[in-house]
Amino acid sequence: MIGHGTDLRVRRLTGSIGAEVAGVDVRAVDGATAGAVARLVEEHGVLFFRGQSTDPADLTRLASLLGPLQPAHPLKPGLTGHPHVLANQTGGVTADDIRCRDRYNRHATNWHVDCTFLRDVPVYSLLQAVTVQPFGGDTLFADLAGAHSTLARPLQDLASRLSCSHDAKLLYADWLLPGRDEESRDRLLALPVVTHPLVAVTPGTGRRTLVLNPNCVTGIDGFSQLESDTLLDLFLAHTLVPERTVRWKWNEGDIAVWDNVRLLHNYVLDHGSGERLIQRAMAGAAPLVGPEGGTSGAPPSA
Repeated sequence: MIGHGTDLRVRRLTGSIGAEVAGVDVRAVDGATAGAVARLVEEHGVLFFRGQSTDPADLTRLASLLGPLQPAHPLKPGLTGHPHVLANQTGGVTADDIRCRDRYNRHATNWHVDCTFLRDVPVYSLLQAVTVQPFGGDTLFADLAGAHSTLARPLQDLASRLSCSHDAKLLYADWLLPGRDEESRDRLLALPVVTHPLVAVTPGTGRRTLVLNPNCVTGIDGFSQLESDTLLDLFLAHTLVPERTVRWKWNEGDIAVWDNVRLLHNYVLDHGSGERLIQRAMAGAAPLVGPEGGTSGAPPSA
C-alpha cells in the first residue's frame, strides 16, 4: 500500500492498529512527508519505521514537524543538549520489577498514556530504540478508540458524561518517601491534580476514545472508590483484549510514532539484565474535549 500521495510504503500489522512504514529516512523528512505520517497515524494509530538514525537531533526534528515540541518530561530532565528527548534506561530487569502491582501493572512498568497528569496532553509520542537486547523488551499498544466504539451503547452514553482525576503523585508515589530527593519531591508536589473527560473527541475527525491511564487516574469524579474502580476495571479489561493490540519487536534505530491519547502502551520486562535504552520525544499538546463539551481542567471539588 502506498501512503497518501507519497513514496511511503505501508504494511498493515493487525486488524485493528499498527502499520510498518518504509520509504522514510528520518534525516530527510520534509513537511509533506510529515503530513503524510500524521494522516497515517490517524488511520492506523501507531506507525513503525525501521533502522533510522539514532541521533536525538533527528528524533527531535521529526517530532517538531508533527507539532510544537514538548519538554522531555514535566518532572525529569532531557538529554544534555537535547531538552526535548527523554532517555529511558530500562535495562537490568530484576525479579522485583516483574512482580505484579495489580492485575494490569508490574512494579517497573504499566499500561499508560503519556503525561495525562497535565491539563494539555501531548498529541504525539515518539519512541526510538537506541540499545536493545536480541530478545525481549517488546512494546505493546492497545486501542482506546476501538474499545470505545465496541462498548454497549448504554456504557458509551454513561462514559460520555463522566470525567476522571489524574494525579502524578500516584505514578511517582515513591518520590514522596522519607530520604528521597527533595527537589524532585517539590516539583511533584507543585503539579496540580487535573481532570479530563473519560471520553475525548478527536478534533477534525470526531473519533471518540476512552481516556484511561492506570498509572495516574485516581478515580471517576463524583463516584465512590468502589464504583470508580469497578467501572474503570471494566473499561480496561474491554480495551486490553488481544484483538485491540499490536506488539512491536525492537531493533536498534526503530522509531514508533503514535496518537498518544488514543493508545495505551506498555513494555515487556523479559529482556533480563542487559541494557535497554529507548529515547522519547513528544509533539503537540492540548486540553481534551468530551462529547458533551467538558474540557480538561481543575477537578470539580477545586
